[in-house]
Amino acid sequence: VSTQSTGSSGINAEYGEFLNYYTNYYYKSNLSTMALYSHSSKLVKPGNEAPTDVETAVSQALLDLEANSDLSSALRGLYFVGAEEVVIRDDKVAVVIHIPFPQQKIYHKIQGRLVRELEKKLSGKHVIFLSKRRILSKPTRHSRNLSKQKRPRSRTLTAVHASILDDLVYPAEIAGQRKRVKLDGSQQIKVHLEKACQINTETKLDTFMSVYKKLTGKDVVFEYVD
Repeated sequence: VSTQSTGSSGINAEYGEFLNYYTNYYYKSNLSTMALYSHSSKLVKPGNEAPTDVETAVSQALLDLEANSDLSSALRGLYFVGAEEVVIRDDKVAVVIHIPFPQQKIYHKIQGRLVRELEKKLSGKHVIFLSKRRILSKPTRHSRNLSKQKRPRSRTLTAVHASILDDLVYPAEIAGQRKRVKLDGSQQIKVHLEKACQINTETKLDTFMSVYKKLTGKDVVFEYVD
C-alpha cells in the first residue's frame, strides 16, 4: 500500500514501507487458514465463507487458463479474494474480480490478455479487476482506538475511490477529471481519458460508469481528450 507525503516525508515513507510489509505478511501468513474451495482453486476466502456461483465460475476459468494457455506460468501463484456480478443493463452483465493488493502489479503485467481470455470463457461478460482496499474512518476524539500515527492518505475514502477509478480503466490512463455540481445539489465526476486508449475502452464506458456507481454511489462520465 503506497502513501503520499504531505510534509513529514521521512515518517510517511517509513510507515508506507511498514504497511507494504504488513500487507504482504498478512496475506502470506493467512493463506494456510483461508479456505481454498475444491481440490485446487484460485479463490481464497477467509473463514468458512462458501463461494458464490460467480466466484466458482471465475476460479474454474482461471484454472483452465493456467492449465491450457500461454498464461500458465504467469497465473501460477495468483489468486483472487472475491467476485461479483454488476448489471449494466438488461442485456449486459459485468464481472468484477477482487484481487489482493500485493498481487496488483503482477496482474497488471498480463491483464490485457487475461481479460480477453476470461471474457471468452464467461460468455462475453465484461471483466473488471479491482484491488481489495480498506477504508479507514477519520479518527475523532471519541474514537476507541486512537493511534499516534496519522491515518495514511491511501486509506482515506477519497483516495480509495480514486484508486478504484484507476483500476477500472486500466491500462488506460486518466488525463484529468473535474467535479460538476448540479442545481439540485447532486454531483457528477467527469473523467478525461487519453484519446489513444479509445479503441480499447470505448465499448466499456457504460460498464465503468455502472460499476463505479455500484461501488461508490457516485456518478461518473467519461470523455476522450487529445
